[in-house]
Amino acid sequence: KYIGVKLVDKQQRHLGCTFVVGPQIEGREGSLNGGVLSTILDAVAYLALEPSLAENEDAVSHDLHISMLRGADRGDVVQLRGELVQRGRRVAFVNAEARVNGRLIATARITKSIIARGS
Repeated sequence: KYIGVKLVDKQQRHLGCTFVVGPQIEGREGSLNGGVLSTILDAVAYLALEPSLAENEDAVSHDLHISMLRGADRGDVVQLRGELVQRGRRVAFVNAEARVNGRLIATARITKSIIARGS
């Protein structure tokens, strides 16, 4: 709620989300804070993986590679989407990206461990 992230479709969460860059998530230069963007990319990766999880499964990130390609300024609408690349029994590989006006601003490659819910 604080960041203002909104799902593209509440019924199909894997379609990603959007948010508007506001003062609460700006860095020193008045642009989007990279740490905030990294966190949201990780969450979007989970949304992409979620439909493949069984009721007794969950997933946690254990490896994250993020490339910040360009900044986003106050008022920019950031669109985020994840894509499940491959899912095994215990590990999943997910890509995520962030765009502003169709221009790629960040990419992420995230490895998630599949765990039993409640572990």
